[in-house]
Amino acid sequence: MRLKEDHVSGVTALSAPCVIVQGVANALWGVTRLNRISEADAKEALKALNDMRIEMHELNWTQTAQALSIACDLDLTIYDASYVFLADELKVPLITADKTLYETARKKCKILHIKDYL
Repeated sequence: MRLKEDHVSGVTALSAPCVIVQGVANALWGVTRLNRISEADAKEALKALNDMRIEMHELNWTQTAQALSIACDLDLTIYDASYVFLADELKVPLITADKTLYETARKKCKILHIKDYL
């Protein structure tokens, strides 16, 4: 919540590769399928994320090739490697809640686990 509040108030700016949209939607679909949330709540969550105005970055073919190199070097999915690439490209820390990504990506970029965000 603190990161969201900092972003909304302008203390920090959030950026993400465009694949975040489908990744979040897929996660919401999964919990909807398990009847943990309703479809309406999933759509409301997507709307709330849209309203946050996270800066989205579409990776071109050359950038995706660089992300592929990161994926191969670190044994990450291309999706996770896209976040690592973008953090490195923007020269900002990658903030994640994924412990495995945190442990793996810290070899390549500055990374912060969300629980350590102050």
